[in-house]
Amino acid sequence: MFYSARPDENFLVDKVLKWVADILVVIVLAMFFISFFCQQTKVVGNSMNDVLLSDDTVLINSLSYQISAPKRFDVIVFEKKDINGEKVEYIKRVIALPGETVQIKDGKVYINDRQLKGFDFEESIVNAGLAKDQIKLDYNEYFVLGDNINNSEDSRANTIAKVKLEEIKGKVWMIAWPFERIKHVK
Repeated sequence: MFYSARPDENFLVDKVLKWVADILVVIVLAMFFISFFCQQTKVVGNSMNDVLLSDDTVLINSLSYQISAPKRFDVIVFEKKDINGEKVEYIKRVIALPGETVQIKDGKVYINDRQLKGFDFEESIVNAGLAKDQIKLDYNEYFVLGDNINNSEDSRANTIAKVKLEEIKGKVWMIAWPFERIKHVK
């Protein structure tokens, strides 16, 4: 066998091509991840205290609801038009699902005439708003509430009312900023 001090030219080309291919794969995967899992928005107001605080930056999974429907207690981001026709983003918790009947009476939430279980608001609900009477949700409608139940503009108000599936941008899955609050959102 003969030893050559010159490197094999194909070896160098192979290394460079592999390196370029690896970078392209990483870029494509990063773009996919950002497009579907890392849309972000900033929390405005205190309606989701103590889970989300004003000025928290949250990441939104927008792919989730293209695969399956929102579930009860999911924290979602949705858009509604204000009185000027401008789109406004809201972050709230899904309480009632399509086809269900929701009502607030005696400070409690009732779904299909049964008191809501599985999520406990810290306070009794003072203002039932639109939900003082039973609200029947259509096949693509959701009823949402803020966790800060007595300081939230949500499905009890005319400005939001029922949230349609096509208005939902995605599920909030993580607080991304400020650094000391980074965590998964439940």
